[in-house]
Amino acid sequence: MDVDSENPVDGEYDEPEEDVEDDDFTPSRTANASAKRGAADGGSSETPDEHGVGSASKKQKLLEPILRESTIELTEKQKFFKMEVRSIPGLTSCVHEVALPPGMEYEPLQPRVGPALREYKFVLDTFQQEAISCIDNMQSVLVSAHTSAGKTVVAEYAIAKGLKGNQRVIYTSPIKALSNQKYREMMEHFQDEVGLMTGDITINPNASVLIMTTEILRSMLYRGNEIMREVGWVVFDEIHYMRDPERGVVWEETIILLPDKVRFVFLSATIPNAIQFAEWITWLHKQPCHVVYTEHRPVPLQQYLYPKGGKGLYLIMDENRTFRDVNFTTAMNQLQDSSTSDELGKKAQAHRNKSGASDVTKLVQMVMERNYEPAIVFSFNRRECEQLAMSLHKMDFNTDKEKEMVESVFTNAIEVLSPEERKLPQILNTMPLLRRGIGIHHSGLLPLIKETIELLFQEGLIKVLFATETFAMGLNMPARTVLFTSMRKFDGKENRFITSGEFIQMSGRAGRRGIDTRGVVMLQVDEQIPAAVLKGIVKGTADALKSAFRLTYNMILNLLRVDGISPEYILERSFLQYQSYADIPKVLDQLAMKKAELSTLVIPRPEDLNQYFRISDEVKKLATAIHDIIITEKNVLPWLTTGRLIRLKHNNMDFGWCPILQYKKTKGDKKKEKRGENSDIALIVGLPVNDAANLDNVESLQYLQPVAVAAAKDMLIIRANLGAIQTLSTLKLYIPDDLSTKDGRQTLLKSLKEVCRRFPAGMPPLDPITHMKIKDADFEKSVKMLTILETRMKALPIHVDPAKENLMLLHKKKEALQEEVVGLEKQINETNKLGLHDELKGRIRVLKKLGYCSAEGTCSLKGRAACEISCADELLLTEMLFAGLFNDLEPAAVVALLSCFVAEGAKASGDPPKISERLSGILRQTQEFARKIAVVSKECDVPIDENHYVEALKPDLMEICFAWCNGASFSDICKKTSIYEGSIVRSMRLLEELLRQMAAAAKVIDNEPLEERFTSGILKLKRDIIFAASLYL
Repeated sequence: MDVDSENPVDGEYDEPEEDVEDDDFTPSRTANASAKRGAADGGSSETPDEHGVGSASKKQKLLEPILRESTIELTEKQKFFKMEVRSIPGLTSCVHEVALPPGMEYEPLQPRVGPALREYKFVLDTFQQEAISCIDNMQSVLVSAHTSAGKTVVAEYAIAKGLKGNQRVIYTSPIKALSNQKYREMMEHFQDEVGLMTGDITINPNASVLIMTTEILRSMLYRGNEIMREVGWVVFDEIHYMRDPERGVVWEETIILLPDKVRFVFLSATIPNAIQFAEWITWLHKQPCHVVYTEHRPVPLQQYLYPKGGKGLYLIMDENRTFRDVNFTTAMNQLQDSSTSDELGKKAQAHRNKSGASDVTKLVQMVMERNYEPAIVFSFNRRECEQLAMSLHKMDFNTDKEKEMVESVFTNAIEVLSPEERKLPQILNTMPLLRRGIGIHHSGLLPLIKETIELLFQEGLIKVLFATETFAMGLNMPARTVLFTSMRKFDGKENRFITSGEFIQMSGRAGRRGIDTRGVVMLQVDEQIPAAVLKGIVKGTADALKSAFRLTYNMILNLLRVDGISPEYILERSFLQYQSYADIPKVLDQLAMKKAELSTLVIPRPEDLNQYFRISDEVKKLATAIHDIIITEKNVLPWLTTGRLIRLKHNNMDFGWCPILQYKKTKGDKKKEKRGENSDIALIVGLPVNDAANLDNVESLQYLQPVAVAAAKDMLIIRANLGAIQTLSTLKLYIPDDLSTKDGRQTLLKSLKEVCRRFPAGMPPLDPITHMKIKDADFEKSVKMLTILETRMKALPIHVDPAKENLMLLHKKKEALQEEVVGLEKQINETNKLGLHDELKGRIRVLKKLGYCSAEGTCSLKGRAACEISCADELLLTEMLFAGLFNDLEPAAVVALLSCFVAEGAKASGDPPKISERLSGILRQTQEFARKIAVVSKECDVPIDENHYVEALKPDLMEICFAWCNGASFSDICKKTSIYEGSIVRSMRLLEELLRQMAAAAKVIDNEPLEERFTSGILKLKRDIIFAASLYL
C-alpha cells in the first residue's frame, strides 16, 4: 500500500490521570463540558428478539458486581446492552438494518417527496435505493458491498443532499492518491463546488464539497476549523481501512470528535460485523445508523484452478458458488503427476524458464485466445511483477492505432519531466511494454508512471496488468479476468496462505458491470492444498472490522489542549473499548452456564482421584521428557533401520504399529549441524489403511484417521515426522522389493498382521539404556523414577477400580470447567478495566517528566510544539528541536537528518548505506536522544524496546536527500541506491510534510530563524520529478 506524504500517523495517544466522571457529553469539539468528563450513553450489539428489541436488560443484576469497580457507573455501562436493532423486511438482494439509541422509538423511513436529487441513466440496485432512502430521511448509513458494486452512487447522492441544504460535505479517503482520483471524479459531477485538501495540495479550500484524507479532517477537528460548523455530511470511503494497524486509529479519533449534528455515509467492502460498527456510531452520536449490506455481485464469478505444470484449467467454483470437489481432486492429481519427484520438478522448471514458456505465460496466452482480457495478474512480489511482464517479450496485444494512443498519452504525461528524467531506466523500460498492451503496477513505480498506467488501463489500452495487491484497494478499475500467481504471500513474518478477506478484495476486480456476463478468476497453485484450506479461501467470509486503536503522544497532547475532551473520553469511546463491552452479555451467559454445570457435578472419592491424577501427571511429564531424549537425532538415527516397527501418534491419535521403509534428512541439515541444531528428518512408513488408492493426494498423518491393523485392507506409503514416533520396537519386518504394486503392499500388511497376532499385548520395545545405550546419569535417574512412579500408581486402589475410566472422565471434566470459569472471569475483569489505561497513565508520566505538560495536565509550550508533528516521532523531534540540534545545520543537512524518520518504508538490498562522517555524527546525536526517551519511558512504566526504538531511525536516504538538496539529479541519486524509485519519491513527499510540520512547530516556539531553515529545506527538496503534479489534478 502506498503511504502518501501527509498520512504516516506515527504518533501515540494518551489521556490525563484524573478519574473520569459520568456525564452526558456530546462528542463535539465545541461541547461545553469539563476536560475531566467521561463516558456518555452506551449501547450494545445484541441479538434482537422477534420484535427487533434486545432483551439484555435482564443481565443488570449479573453485571452489577462485575462493573461496580469501574470509573463509569453501572447505569451508564448498562446502556451498552440496551441497543435496539431493527431489520427492514421485504428485501431479497440485500440486508437493511438500523441501530437505534437507547429510548428512541423506531420510525419507518418516509418515501421521498418530489424528484430525486440525482438522476441516473441506469436502474439502481436495491441496496443503492435503500441507502439513498436513508439519506433522503437525513439519517446516517453504512453501505457494505463488494468491490465495483456501485457504492459511489450513494456518496454522490449524499453530496447532492448536502448541497441542496446549503451544507458543506466532506469526503475522506485513506490515501492521497485516492483523494486525487475522487477529486477528478467529483469534479465531473459537481464542477466548481469541489475542492481538494491533502496537506501539500490545496485546491478551492472554500468549496462546498471538500475531498481530503482522514488525517486532514482529524487536524481540522483538533484545530477547531470554522469550516466544521457548516458541515452537514461526512463521507468515509473505504471505512474497512479502519483496521489498519498503523493508521486505523485516525478513523476512530475523527469519528469520535465529529459533532453529533453531522450525518455520516460509510462506504466499505463487505464486513460481517457491519451492524456492530453501526451500533457504535449510534451510541457515540445518539442518532440512528442504518446498515445496507449485500454480498450480491453484479457480475458473477467463475473460479478456476491451474496446477503448475499441468494440462489445463479446472472449474472449482461456479457462478452459484458451488465448489466442484471432483475438479479440485483432478487438479491436485495433475499437480502430483507433474512433479513426481523433486529432481523431475527442477528439470521441468529449468526447461520452462529456458524456453520462455512459463506457466503464467501460458495462462496469459489462454486469456487472450479466449478473449478474457483485460486481465489483472496479481503477484505478491514487486520484482516478480516485473519479471513476469518482461517474460511476455514475444507478445503484442495492441493494434497500431492503440499503440499510437498509448504513445500519445505517455508522451503527454512525461512532458513535465526534464530531458534527463525522461531517460530514467524505469521510464525507458515501461514504454515498450505499454505499447504492447502490458502494464506493471506496484508501489515501487514512480507516481507519474503509476498514474499513467491506471489511466491507460481505464481506457482499455492495457490488456494484461501485472500488479501487487495494492492495486486491489480503492481504485475502481475492474477487469474481466483476475489471475493469482500464487495462493501464498509473505506478510513480513511468514509465507502464509492469503486470507479469504484478501482473496475477496482482489478477486472482486474480476467482472465489469454492464460489459461482462461473468468474471473469471484463475488460481495458479504449485503445491498440494487441502480442500478445506482452499474452500476457506474462495468461499470464506470477509475479514471482520476490528479496532486498531492505540495510544499516541500526539493524541494526548492535542486532547489536553481541547476543552471538553480528555484522553479518557477518546479511549472510553473507541471502537476497541466498544467491541470489548459488546462481548460482556455473551461472556456472562457462558459464565453462568459453566458455574451451574460445575455446581451440579458430583464426583465420588475426590481425594483418591486427586492423588491418582497427581502421580499420573508426573508420569506423563517424565515420560515426555524421556521420549524427547530418545528421539533426538544422535540417539535414534542408528535405529531407524528399514523394516523396524514403530508406534506412531499424531494429534493425540494413535496410529498403531507400522514399519519404517526409509528416512530422509532435509536439505540444509549441515548448516543446522554447524549451529548445533538437529536436522529435520522425514520418515517414510507403511501405514495400515482401508484403501490406499483413494489417498494418493494425502501427504501426512494430519489428514488421516487411524485404522486398526486387523481391519486394514491396504498399506499407504506416507511421510511422518520424527516427533510422531511413540515407541520403537526390537522387531523388524521384511520389506518387499516393490511397494508400488498392490501385491507388494498386501505382502507387507500380512506380515504386520501376523506380528500383531503373535504379540497381542504389544511389541517388545527397545530399551533406551540396554539396547540404545543412552549413557547419561540424569537420563538413567529419570528412567528409574518413571518405573517407581508407574509402580506406585498401579498400587493405588483406584487403578484397578472398574469405574476408574468414568471417574477419570468426571475429574477431567471438572478441571476443564474450573479452568473455563477462571478464564471467563479474567476476561470480564479485563474488559471492565479501561482499555490501555495503565499505558495511558505511563505516557502521561513521560509527558510530565519531559516537560510537555504540567502536573495538572496543562499543555506547555513544548507540548504545543509537539502537537504540530503528526507524521513522525513527535516526542523525539521536539526534544531535538528544544535542544537546538537543528540550529547549526544547513537546510540540506536538516533534510538529510529528518529523512531518518520517514525512510522506514524504503527497503534497500545489499550492504548498509555509506554515510559521511558529518551526517553520521548528527545521526549518533539523534540516537542518543532516542535512548534518553527510552530510559524515561522505562522509568515511567511505558513498555519500550530501547534497541528497536533506536534502530527505527533509518539512515537509508540520508546521503540521497543531502545530494538532492544540493542539486543532484534524480538519475544521479538513483544510482546511489537499490531502493525503488517510487519508494524514494514517496518517502521524500512524506519528508516534505514533516518539514512543514517542523516549520509549524518552530513557529509555535517563536523561533523565526529555525522556521526559515525548515522552509528553506522544503524549497530545496520540492522540485522536479519527485514533486511532479498528479495526472488526476
